[in-house]
Amino acid sequence: MIITKMGFSQMWLNASILLSLLMVVAIDGWIEPRMKKIIKIISENQDQGHEIPAEFGLLIKKIVPIETAAQLLMIAILVLMVVKPF
Repeated sequence: MIITKMGFSQMWLNASILLSLLMVVAIDGWIEPRMKKIIKIISENQDQGHEIPAEFGLLIKKIVPIETAAQLLMIAILVLMVVKPF
């Protein structure tokens, strides 16, 4: 991955690209499918009143850690891009 003529010899750039790819995989692979299920559950139960289905809570509990990890990855990418530590 070190290509000096292309500008990929700096480690902060390699790390930020890798973290960006991990963030995209987390969002597209884990968060988005679960969000589609949540939207489907909400749209199906919208006419039944104000009760929240049990499946909704379970899916939210599965999304929260992944969403937190994606946000931390974004902060790490931002720090790498601004500070350029190595």
